[in-house]
Amino acid sequence: MLKGFKTAYGKNLTKELLINEIKNFILADGRYKYKILVGTDSENYDDRVDFISVIVVHRVGYGARYFWKRVSTDKKMDIYSRLWQEANISLEISKEILDVLVKEELNFEFELHLDLSTNGKSKSVVKEIINLIKGYGFEVKIKPEAYAASKIADHLL
Repeated sequence: MLKGFKTAYGKNLTKELLINEIKNFILADGRYKYKILVGTDSENYDDRVDFISVIVVHRVGYGARYFWKRVSTDKKMDIYSRLWQEANISLEISKEILDVLVKEELNFEFELHLDLSTNGKSKSVVKEIINLIKGYGFEVKIKPEAYAASKIADHLL
């Protein structure tokens, strides 16, 4: 899942380069607190669905870097299927990135951001999806706190 990510400027990264970029950003200045955020958003088109996933490395109070990836399917999906797929993509990315970064012994907090709300179309699946993510031990944020998914990934669609 970590293959195919790009920098904010569109430079393609291998899994190893992505990990090095994250690691180097955190190690560049140890005075700050860091958060790593993962989120995914999607958009239906006539012939496909695009999913944009982001990994944000937030130097709390002093900026951030993000990396993104687009994955497309060749069929339309209803809103509930898309929301579940967004959560599953973010979950797989989160498991893989944490598996690598924990071994690096970096100091950071982690959050998985879901483009869900207790209002609107997504309210009927919010609890189920949150429980799935929490079952893996992840800190979960939903709108309006889920800015990795609802702002950054959404902007890239």
